[in-house]
Amino acid sequence: MIKSKLFFILVLLVTLKITSQEVLEKNYNTFPEFLTEQNLKISKINNGLNKLEVKEIMGPSIVVNVPKVGKMKPLNKMFKQPIYLNEYKSNPEKMINIFWYFSTPRDQDGNISKKECTPVIFENDSVVGYGWDFFNNYRRTTALR
Repeated sequence: MIKSKLFFILVLLVTLKITSQEVLEKNYNTFPEFLTEQNLKISKINNGLNKLEVKEIMGPSIVVNVPKVGKMKPLNKMFKQPIYLNEYKSNPEKMINIFWYFSTPRDQDGNISKKECTPVIFENDSVVGYGWDFFNNYRRTTALR
C-alpha cells in the first residue's frame, strides 16, 4: 500500500516536471517564415550575454504549425530551444557549454542533426561566440573534444 502511494507520488512529480516546461505553440504560413524568425533571434546573440539572457532571446521550446502548402505536407512539430546541450570542463576554472539552436534544415528527414543547428559557445556562463566558423576555430584552439 505504501509502495503504491509512493509510486503514485513519484509519477505525479515526474508528470508535473515534464508539463511545467514552457512550450509555445505558434502558427506560420510557411516553414521558411519560422526559419527566418529563428535566425533573427540567433542574430541578436552577442558576446558577453549569459545563458539566461540567451534563453530569453531564443524563447521556450516551440510547436511549429504550418498548413499544407502545395505538395508540402502540413507540419506540427516541436523544436526544443536549444535542441542540444554540451558541457565540457577543460580545467577547474573553465566550464564550456554549447547550446545548439535549429537554424538550417538540410536532410529534411524529420531528424535534427547538429549540422542543422547554430552552435552558441559559453565560457563560464558568458557567450564567447556563435556560428560554425567560430565553433570550428574554437575547437581547433581549445582542448574541446
